[in-house]
Amino acid sequence: MTPPSFYTLCYMDYQRFLKELPTLYRHWGTEQVQPKSDRFQAVLSQVRGMTTPNVMQLLNCAIACMEANEIYCEVGSFRGSTLIGALLDHGDRLAYAVDNFSEFDPSGEGEAILAANLESFDLAEQVCFCNQDFEAFFYDLGQLQGDDRIGVYLYDGAHDYRSQLMGLLLVRPFLADQSLIIVDDSNWSAVQQANWDFIATHPQCRLELDLATPENGHFTFWNGLQILSWDTRRTAPCDWEEIQTHRDRDLLNAIYNLHFEFEQQREKLISHRS
Repeated sequence: MTPPSFYTLCYMDYQRFLKELPTLYRHWGTEQVQPKSDRFQAVLSQVRGMTTPNVMQLLNCAIACMEANEIYCEVGSFRGSTLIGALLDHGDRLAYAVDNFSEFDPSGEGEAILAANLESFDLAEQVCFCNQDFEAFFYDLGQLQGDDRIGVYLYDGAHDYRSQLMGLLLVRPFLADQSLIIVDDSNWSAVQQANWDFIATHPQCRLELDLATPENGHFTFWNGLQILSWDTRRTAPCDWEEIQTHRDRDLLNAIYNLHFEFEQQREKLISHRS
């Protein structure tokens, strides 16, 4: 598929998304939350994925609030459940999907399974799939020098601190002036800290929803979702006290100490080799 190219900048309506999202669920705000529509559960009965109908409904709602000339982009597609959930009944939307299948693909058939699943739901022509590391993807996207703008971005790649932060930093130049960033596996400390460090350094960004779950693989929002809005009209930084409240000192100390442990191990290795 030829990568899409657009020339008119528009604005993903994230405020509409935040208003409409609760109306699409039963028992919103409780552990009994579930989509009113059963179409997402039907997808999961055909496509094995590490997600839930709740997550798929949320992505689908976000796609509906994009401008017509904006792109959906996700890093970490696995077998396509989130991708299918997002695009379901949105035949006019286009997407970038990025995965190098470095995890959860012992048979080496991940890309073929993903492609077959997209074909099953008649979505193959809407998706530009890139089998590569996400850092390489964003480098290549920048080399195209197009005017593509991402209205909704799902990051579900590696969730160590550096990968999480890079996943946010690298998408920044391609975001629409108003857009949504959706981060999976936000129960994890490294994910939360990277998100808050990104917010702290970018006045355009705010945390809108924190959909934590009691455990990984939970039937509500799997391993947690954090929903960030991006709005270039914002110029004032996030409140300093709020940023400090979300500093995970144990994690930051662990990252700090890891530096010294690594350097000591490397010195021993170099000494042993010589």
